[in-house]
Amino acid sequence: MLVLIGFGLTYLGVVLFHSSIPLPLQVIVLVPLGGLWMSLGHELLHGHPTRWDWVNTAIGSIPLAFWIPFPRYKTLHVKHHLSDLTDPDDDPESFYVRPPVWQQAGRLQRSWYLVLRTLAGRLTLGVPRGIIRFWIREAKACRDPRIARQWLVHLALAGVFGWWLFGVVGMNPLVYLFGFVLGGVACTQLRSFLEHCAVPSGTRSAVVKAGPLMSFLFLNNNLHHTHHALPDLEWYRIPAQHRVLGSDELAEQGAGLYRGGYLEVVRLHLFTPFCQPDHPLSPGARPYGSRGIA
Repeated sequence: MLVLIGFGLTYLGVVLFHSSIPLPLQVIVLVPLGGLWMSLGHELLHGHPTRWDWVNTAIGSIPLAFWIPFPRYKTLHVKHHLSDLTDPDDDPESFYVRPPVWQQAGRLQRSWYLVLRTLAGRLTLGVPRGIIRFWIREAKACRDPRIARQWLVHLALAGVFGWWLFGVVGMNPLVYLFGFVLGGVACTQLRSFLEHCAVPSGTRSAVVKAGPLMSFLFLNNNLHHTHHALPDLEWYRIPAQHRVLGSDELAEQGAGLYRGGYLEVVRLHLFTPFCQPDHPLSPGARPYGSRGIA
């Protein structure tokens, strides 16, 4: 709860007094704030910080990031936890493509998939691509009246909030878009870049041994094997349980253990694809560990 209150006070301070902050500095400050808001949304959907789901949902539904309704995020993320992790036909958060998609793709399309498997591609082109693909899928999902109502409520709230933020407070829309919205998504894309890997045996959830700042930004979700083992565990209890479960060893035998934190992730995969784009555990797939476009 203290983190949520601290975030709220910091956010309001930046927004209400933005005119006294240079534009470049506004963007720099808004990026981690946007990332922390995405991490807080993840905690809220898992039942924290209050014991009342309706309170957590009400907080999460404040449309600070604009692009995603909290009820849809919650529904899809819960499905992710219940899915066959990494399977593109079952896991809504999978970054893999089905083997037939890869096999039918041309050389240029395959190269595009590989670019998105690099950290440079994921944090640049992958950010707007992910949002647009989500909107396209949701437009089809809105054939369900319940989902359509969730979007209508979200759009109404976003309209009111946008009027206050940009019309009354006078926040620069482009600064907010590139800082809080896209920057926040980029933070989440960094965290999720290699947190799941379709390994043939062992856990499919990786572990990144981040330092205190990045661990706080991601609310310890970088210890991803522990989060999936105990998804309802509060963020500040994860490190202790991580040690109890022996998650480092389990991740090292499965999806991967990155002892050097996100600097190691950058060093290994800034321009080098992480794993293959086509899901190696699906029928007809290339062998696990395949590289290149062939």
